[in-house]
Amino acid sequence: MNTKTVELATPQARIYAFLAELAISILTLGIGWLIWSAYAWGKGTTPGHQLLHQQIVDVETNRPLTWGQMALRELVFKGLISGVLSSFTYGLYAFADAGLMFRDDRRAIHDWMSASIVIQSSESLSGKIRF
Repeated sequence: MNTKTVELATPQARIYAFLAELAISILTLGIGWLIWSAYAWGKGTTPGHQLLHQQIVDVETNRPLTWGQMALRELVFKGLISGVLSSFTYGLYAFADAGLMFRDDRRAIHDWMSASIVIQSSESLSGKIRF
């Protein structure tokens, strides 16, 4: 891991980001989440993480993930692979994935797959839009 000091997002903050994304998905029937995600991924974040001023960065460089890396992380690692593994393990994979966020490095399985960490940003990632 890069020696540059970063503040890792707490497990609680990451859970709040997940709940925010779940609410956005439900309230917008998934369409709003998809549009917002397409925009947010370019900044190395997701709608829920953006609301809570969190950013997903490369574990080695501490630079925000690119749009392509975010799409891979969210759609393939968190969506497809996690969904398939959760269905085969009756949801145990999802609990194991979330449970790893409580370790010292606060990295879930999908963070390991995408070589990323979630940090707490001191600045707003929403540009001119304030929430």
